[in-house]
Amino acid sequence: MEITVTDAHREKEGSTDSFISYQVNTKTEMKGFSGPSVSVRRRFQDFAWLHHVLGRDHPEAILPPLPDKHRMRYVRGDRFSPEFVEKRRASLERFLKKIAVHPTLQRAESLRVFLDSKDWNSDLAQQNKKRQDEGRLDAIGDALLNAFSKIKKPDEKFVAMRDEVDKLEENLQGLEKLEQRILKRHEELEGDYREFGGSVAGLGNLETGITEPLHRFAHTVASYATILNELSTREDTEFLTQLHECLAYCNSVKSVLKLRDQKQLDFEELTDYLQQQVTERDRLLSNGRLGGSATIGGFFQQKMDEIKGVDQERAKQEKIKRVEERIKELEDAVVKSNDESVLFSNETVKEYEIFQLQKTKDMRQCLLDYTAGRVEFFEKGKELWDQIIPVLEAIQVDDD
Repeated sequence: MEITVTDAHREKEGSTDSFISYQVNTKTEMKGFSGPSVSVRRRFQDFAWLHHVLGRDHPEAILPPLPDKHRMRYVRGDRFSPEFVEKRRASLERFLKKIAVHPTLQRAESLRVFLDSKDWNSDLAQQNKKRQDEGRLDAIGDALLNAFSKIKKPDEKFVAMRDEVDKLEENLQGLEKLEQRILKRHEELEGDYREFGGSVAGLGNLETGITEPLHRFAHTVASYATILNELSTREDTEFLTQLHECLAYCNSVKSVLKLRDQKQLDFEELTDYLQQQVTERDRLLSNGRLGGSATIGGFFQQKMDEIKGVDQERAKQEKIKRVEERIKELEDAVVKSNDESVLFSNETVKEYEIFQLQKTKDMRQCLLDYTAGRVEFFEKGKELWDQIIPVLEAIQVDDD
């Protein structure tokens, strides 16, 4: 599956509900699509819908981030500026490309509808209704989870994963700060070059004998400032944006690891609760009368029941029956919870491997783009200075 996002277009321009739509082009041989090549127009909220549904239907998946799923403070201009729109277009394309190579997500029905539906509003309503009906069943369960509980037996491989992601995040944050500092220096240097060029042009107005070459030199300096600005814009649009996406990707990993921990915690707490009920049943069976007199509370309860005329043996058997029914329910729940925990853990391992591979691809491409930008900048700079050298050499100097 090959996906591109192109042709950003402002819809309803001039109105308060104006927005940008994008053309999403897909080439695929997968079944279910209306053809091998399809194109649709989507706006950002449609991408957000896809991200939400994929996360809900595949909670085990480490989802690639959307632009608005991470910090946007670095974006210059408003949301309709060419720079902002291009950043978002590129980020949305990277998001879909990552989904397209994911072995599970690429086959999701919601992705096919997003990429191929020509009657988007109708299909979207159908998808949402279907998810609501399923959601009523999914809402049951996980009530025992205590947000303040800790796993009793942490799995070292997942602890190691979390440590790796934390270290990666720390290094990326360091790179982010350094690149922002570099871009700030570029901005200051660009201003200095323009001021320098202006001063040389002013000097040319005074030195009437060499006005032309000085003005051309001033123009070269101004052109150099311009390509420095282009370099900064490119690094801001490509390198810095991709750093932010990688940071957001780390958050996706940590969210899945947290959910995996919750699955294990569910199993551990259910197991503890089951053991409590087994202990209670054994205590009831071991005592001759209901509750026995092992505690002061039990003794007084026993006496109160006698005063009320409660049939001790019958009450005891009824309580044992209730406890045994609860034990049976808990045994089934423990087996189910363990199966879910093991399955989710296995999927997490696979997802982490996918993340590691994608992370390496992203870093490789990110650094290649960064290097290409630098090479282009220095080549343009060399060309500018090479062109001004013969102009300066042609200045006539009277040695007399």
